[in-house]
Amino acid sequence: MKQKKELTGKRVLKIALLVVIGAIFLFCFMLYATVKTKSTSLSKITPFQEIINKPLTLVRDVELFVEEFPSNDDFPNLITDRYQRNFQNLHERLTIEEPDAKFIVKIPAGQQVVFSKATMYTNGVSGSSKPCLFGTINYGGNEYKVEYQWGDQSIGRRFDKIPESWSFPLAPWQSAIDLKFYKLPIAEWW
Repeated sequence: MKQKKELTGKRVLKIALLVVIGAIFLFCFMLYATVKTKSTSLSKITPFQEIINKPLTLVRDVELFVEEFPSNDDFPNLITDRYQRNFQNLHERLTIEEPDAKFIVKIPAGQQVVFSKATMYTNGVSGSSKPCLFGTINYGGNEYKVEYQWGDQSIGRRFDKIPESWSFPLAPWQSAIDLKFYKLPIAEWW
């Protein structure tokens, strides 16, 4: 029969130290998991599934910008036009002393964009979400990897717990706005 180890002060100190280190590690992991940006695929969700992997012809001119910190490093260029919420903001950011965005090129109507995926990003700190489309535009002998932030959530509908709270402003490939509201999933932890 094995004899139990005696509980000495040194052994108690080792156990306490392991518990403290484990608790610190667990706290850091939970803090990271809470504040990190979460994402989930929207590629099979309406209205995104209707446009993924299909060539879309632009009916209006668009402008491409590159931000210092893009949502997805594989798609560094932002598409915007005058109907998008970030249009004015991007132009104003060009005028600051050290701009964090740079104008790339204006692409005329008639060009095609093909989006290969759609992703919902939810900020871990603010909880705000943004749906983004990712794809490519070929223009002037160059291929541009692009992101298009598309979708606005109605705060009133969200607080009233109406699942269909997302609307979509007029996109550069649309000639008429879609007035319907849609239900989109919240971005998941992993």
